[in-house]
Amino acid sequence: MVGESPRVDRSAVDEHEGPSLSGSGRDTSGVTTRLIVAYVRRHLGDAGVTRLLERAGEDRPVEVLEDERSWSTYDQKIALFEAAAALTDDPDVARRIGSSLLEEQLAAVLRAVIGALGSPQRVLKSVARASAKFSTSATMDAVAVGNSSATVSYRLHDGFVPSRHDCVYTQGILSQVTVLFGLPPARIWHESCQIEGAEACVYEVRWRRWQWWTRGVVRRRVGLAEGALQERVKDLELTVADLVAAEDLEGSLASIAARAAAAVHGQRHLLAVRLGDRRIVQGDGFTAAEAAELGAALLATGTVGMPGFEALVAPVVSVRRTYGWLAAFLPEATGFLPVEQEHLDAYAGLAAAALDVGTSLREARLSSDISAGLLKLGRQLAHESDARAVAQRVAEAVPLVTSSVRASVLLWDPDAALLSQAAAVGFGGSLADAMAIEVTAAASPLLNELMAAPMPRRYECGGGDAFLDGALSRFGDRSVSIAPIIASAEFLGVVVASHPEQPDVADDLDGTETTTEATTEALAGLADQAGIAIARLSLLHAARHAATHDHLTGLADRALFHDRVERALADGRRRSRSTAICFLDLDGFKGINDTYGHAAGDALLVEVAARIRRTVRETDSVSRIAGDEFAVLLRDLDQPAVATRIAEALVAAIEDPYAFESDHLAVGVSIGIALAPDHGAAAGELLKAADLAMYRAKRRGGSWHLAGTVAVAR
Repeated sequence: MVGESPRVDRSAVDEHEGPSLSGSGRDTSGVTTRLIVAYVRRHLGDAGVTRLLERAGEDRPVEVLEDERSWSTYDQKIALFEAAAALTDDPDVARRIGSSLLEEQLAAVLRAVIGALGSPQRVLKSVARASAKFSTSATMDAVAVGNSSATVSYRLHDGFVPSRHDCVYTQGILSQVTVLFGLPPARIWHESCQIEGAEACVYEVRWRRWQWWTRGVVRRRVGLAEGALQERVKDLELTVADLVAAEDLEGSLASIAARAAAAVHGQRHLLAVRLGDRRIVQGDGFTAAEAAELGAALLATGTVGMPGFEALVAPVVSVRRTYGWLAAFLPEATGFLPVEQEHLDAYAGLAAAALDVGTSLREARLSSDISAGLLKLGRQLAHESDARAVAQRVAEAVPLVTSSVRASVLLWDPDAALLSQAAAVGFGGSLADAMAIEVTAAASPLLNELMAAPMPRRYECGGGDAFLDGALSRFGDRSVSIAPIIASAEFLGVVVASHPEQPDVADDLDGTETTTEATTEALAGLADQAGIAIARLSLLHAARHAATHDHLTGLADRALFHDRVERALADGRRRSRSTAICFLDLDGFKGINDTYGHAAGDALLVEVAARIRRTVRETDSVSRIAGDEFAVLLRDLDQPAVATRIAEALVAAIEDPYAFESDHLAVGVSIGIALAPDHGAAAGELLKAADLAMYRAKRRGGSWHLAGTVAVAR
């Protein structure tokens, strides 16, 4: 994987003994040291990296410096910067290293989280939380943030000597905030510096307003978001593959702790699980004694307290077992970034499901061929792109781990409250009948039981479930083993193995005997793998949605809207139909934000978005462009006048007063309309024309009056 950290052994700390994990020397995260090494390697090769370590007095292996999860002292960081400057003969090398953050593809999960904030302004407002993930030796704060500029302070804590390398490195990092959103690097002005005796370094960050109709800018923004998203999903796939393939349980837990640390970039991390009578704790940033004490508290209460730190906690729990907890720590008053709880929950849930797979395999102790088949299945499932493909893979694997030659996978549709066949193998000429199977919870008592208490079950013909008895008789089976597919306590479906002959003992494919208990356990392992794979797909879908939609209103973001405009224009040309864009800007919104606060402003934007969606047609697309700007794509128009009528309806809908607490708030709206092909044949041309028309409408008055609020492009 691009940007994957080299692996460093991190041994388990159990209840009685284990290596010390020191909490000292944790001033700078491995993201910085890895950036320095990567920059020197790119310019001077491996020999240059060797000289870098020698000149900086580093006795740690380069693999440690390249591990994003490692930490260094402030002095070690400065020594590396000084060595890099000498070797490259570039006194400004630290700035270039900071500016190379995105080129080196580091901190993929953190880039996805920061990118999800939606704009440079929101990132800079959250700068204190973001900086705490990389450094404990300094505090960064957003003094002021505007639409195209911000003032950021950076204060090195007492006891650390200010360094020009540290100062310009920070400037290089800040310049890349805008690049995350497809903009050119920000410009940095720096007039107040701790090196010269100031209380803190103060940076003026300025950037150009996004001309969002520019195709290249949109594509670069989409590429960055998709790149970070793909790395995140790839890491989830590797997590599952590593856990399923791990030979020892402590190795599995070490992998869980390491990948969780990468997913939520806190300053310290802790994993505590209980397996039978044994308690195992993985800690990063703690001594063995600290990890043992905090792990015991975490297992006992599900919460953990550490003076001076805030904890983010996620349960490592499946439907069948409760294993323990994952926790990440940041200093108090720093706080975690939005969606990081979701990230930690996702890894904890996958870890629990994968541990279910591992324990099922160990308990069943199937033959080496069967175990190899299960491991192969785990790797295959990591590459499937939809739930039905997952179901087919699982169904094909059932005969490898059970005595059955027939197998089914049925998936649950919660909206229709229906379980339907998604894949079936071994049914021969009866395959069409098998694939037509559907059942509601009301029609099958056993299905009701599975949903209420999702545990594997064996059902014999004549057991009192009329639906199952009918299905068994139709295909000539005497019994079935059924394992529920579960992810994050949600019922997703079932894996079914049919047994035409002896229900208690049958010959396995390699001549060994497989008992009913072993068959049930093996089937449970398959169902667990199916749950992991489907959870991965759900997480990918959610992440893709988050990467292409506005986090506040749920509307399409600019990049997705731009793509939809391009497709609508192509469809319109083929069908000789017109396409239009309405560009909306609220009038009076800033006054409401200033008077009633941002919470009221956000609530108003959510309601505006809802009114727009209710007013336009189902085939139309709505986007929140930025702040209080929206856009509507009108497809398949039979005449241009339809666009004007819809715009007038939008004005009426938006200008209707909004109830807030005991007040009624009112805003106006200015709307610009552009039509294809009259005002542009390409998406960028049409979007720009609509934007300009909106400004003409605003100059006319852009008020709470219909006349003069809507303007058509010229």
